Amino acid sequence: MVSVKPEQFRKIWSALITPTNEDESVNYDALERIVELQIQDGAEGFYCCGSSGEGLLLTLEERKQVLEHVLKAADGRVPVISHVGTIRTKDVIDLADHAMSAGALAVSMIPPYYYKFSMDEIMGYYEDVIQALPNVPAIVYNIPQFTGVEFSKDNAGRLLASENIVGIKHTSTNLYSLERMGQAFPGKALINGFDEQLLGALSMGSCATIGTTVNLFAPLFHKVRDAFDKGDMAEAYRWQHAINFRVEETVKVGIFNAMKYGWTLRGVDCGFCRSPFRPLGPEARKAMADLMAMPLEAI
Repeated sequence: MVSVKPEQFRKIWSALITPTNEDESVNYDALERIVELQIQDGAEGFYCCGSSGEGLLLTLEERKQVLEHVLKAADGRVPVISHVGTIRTKDVIDLADHAMSAGALAVSMIPPYYYKFSMDEIMGYYEDVIQALPNVPAIVYNIPQFTGVEFSKDNAGRLLASENIVGIKHTSTNLYSLERMGQAFPGKALINGFDEQLLGALSMGSCATIGTTVNLFAPLFHKVRDAFDKGDMAEAYRWQHAINFRVEETVKVGIFNAMKYGWTLRGVDCGFCRSPFRPLGPEARKAMADLMAMPLEAI
């Protein structure tokens, strides 16, 4: 029996980066520090070991340790979702079991990748995890540009009908599909995954966002949500512009490394993403320094 409710996900979640040392080992001290500082910035929850957190570049044990350190630093003040998706179902079950035992609110899973699995096999992957862990609340991670799999009302209906599937993280530009899933399955949490379309996703029924640039710019997301809740669309649109400017600038240099370097500029050395990613060069570092020096309202 799953005990979490959709309203528990109505938050601005940071798709948390994973700080690393020069030798690419995880810098757990820096991780705990940025959790604390991001809570002060306004992050209302953390999504661990997803794309921004280099989850697929971490070992299974590192993923467990990252979650434990985030939970320790959060200390119950904000909830934590653990991304446990990977290609091997038994590894997903292992990570999900650990996440729930450690105190995560829910787990999230990308579909299995690389091999061109059939949709029936992909559905079975999620169902095997749920069968192994009947009390696990799970969020489907829809990120077709990385996985090659686009979930919709039709092909994911089999999953969304399950009480264990409590929501979907929709990192797709297809907001029509998001709205259709919400209409067909009204009890599910629709979570936006593209920072640059937060306002559009809210208008199409999203209750929350999990974002990469929340790592550095959480107050902007509050501005958009607050204005939207008040019905002030001009104000919401203005703040969405501010987010999109930062998305555009960080994508130019490599958004995941940009988030880490942004925190280094803020005084917490988070290193750079693991190989085969390459560190930011001098021009990219200067561009990030210029961006970080701008006031939040700059567009």
